[in-house]
Amino acid sequence: LQPARLVIAMSSFAVTSAVAPIRRARHAHRASPRSAVVAVRATSSSKRKDDDNQPNSNQPETTNTSSRRGLLLSGASGLALVDASSILSPGSATASPSSPRVTPDRVEDGTNVQSVESRSPGKSSNAVQRKSPYARWSGTEANTSVGNGSLFLSPMGVGTWSWGNQFVWGYDESIDPELEKVFVRAVDAGINVFDTADSYGTGNGLDGRSEVLLGRFLRDYPLKSRLSDSLDAKIARQMSVNIASKFAPYPWRVTPKSVVQAAKESCERLGKDSIELGQLHWSTGNYQPQQETALWQGIADAYDQGVIRAVGLSNYGPKQLKAVAKYMAKRNVPIATLQVQYHLLSRFPETNGTRETCDELGIRLIAYSPLGLGLLTGKYSTQNPPPGLRGFAYKEVLPALPGLLDVMRIVGNEHTDKRTGVPKTLPQVALNWCLCKDTTPIPGAKNIAQLNDNLGALGWRLTEGEVFELDKAAAAAGKSTSQNIFNTA
Repeated sequence: LQPARLVIAMSSFAVTSAVAPIRRARHAHRASPRSAVVAVRATSSSKRKDDDNQPNSNQPETTNTSSRRGLLLSGASGLALVDASSILSPGSATASPSSPRVTPDRVEDGTNVQSVESRSPGKSSNAVQRKSPYARWSGTEANTSVGNGSLFLSPMGVGTWSWGNQFVWGYDESIDPELEKVFVRAVDAGINVFDTADSYGTGNGLDGRSEVLLGRFLRDYPLKSRLSDSLDAKIARQMSVNIASKFAPYPWRVTPKSVVQAAKESCERLGKDSIELGQLHWSTGNYQPQQETALWQGIADAYDQGVIRAVGLSNYGPKQLKAVAKYMAKRNVPIATLQVQYHLLSRFPETNGTRETCDELGIRLIAYSPLGLGLLTGKYSTQNPPPGLRGFAYKEVLPALPGLLDVMRIVGNEHTDKRTGVPKTLPQVALNWCLCKDTTPIPGAKNIAQLNDNLGALGWRLTEGEVFELDKAAAAAGKSTSQNIFNTA
């Protein structure tokens, strides 16, 4: 066997506990964290000692969520041989007509965000005119309207795959206070997209830990925000946050009702009546086409019932994307977003027709793993590979990195931070490349330093010539990270 391949079990999962009771969503109203406003107003008049290094001792127990069932990977039948790199792909957005605009000043020093300046990607609310791979910048960061105007996404979001994942990211509960700081800082800076999934859990079980944390952080945000805004303004900002969760097509989710139930379970973990963007985590078209039909029906039913406010997809290729779009059109359900792996070492969306298909259908591209799972940060090399599975999976990519990273450094030196005069970093160049490709990148961040570095990608743009040179350098590297094994044609 090739050293970079792993044998994994794909077909059998074990359910070890019962499903928690779920409350039904209300379709007519926008989602909000349950009891958040009441809880905030009840405590705002009294003094509270802030200790960002300690968990909130007054926080209610989340017994129906944090102790949910463990969905353990087992090896009963249907063994599949796959690239190790291809399993390192996670699967990212709320109706927010008053979402704050992300501005350079806000990003850099935390001053007040201006009123929203949203832009629709075309003639109608969901049609796209642009065909160029380079998106010219107006000079102002603005939220983007998607899903026929139902959602307004900030230019960049935050991916939370690492917020609970032990297997790839080494998550430990001791970092939860730092993760909350990351959440608060991001919302303070105007970020309103947080991507999660019901499968983003601990290494001992896929228990939705990421959703549990996001629900907690969102609920407590007004009391933790470091802005000088009024309490009402902080609550408004809290209400504008877009949670985008993905529902995994586990083998037992074979009916439309099971997909709706999955969405309701995510609502329960998040502490919300509904989720702004509900996404199918991947397509089963490659291996179980009959289940695929049930997935489409289920996500559309969840939309019609108000359990989710908009429909998104993940890991769909152009052929399957057109098929599901045809079905959704018959149901009068707009597809708001498609989430795919898209970065300098994974430019498949540009070459396999995904980019063009999204433009034709008016679907916004969300770029997950925009930093190439850390490969584009400059931290890793053949002498210092990424820890754990990432180092094993991408060891053949590491020798090709220096040439690309050198070009990224040259480009970064042409742009400096407005406050410090320091050249733009490699992560900032990589993320800005995604912005120039007219996508919404959702980089992960496990600490404030990483988040602040990511925020430095906003408020400026690479030139078209620089994007072209980066594309050439990426092609010259001759190596790419594999697409998700579930990504369809």
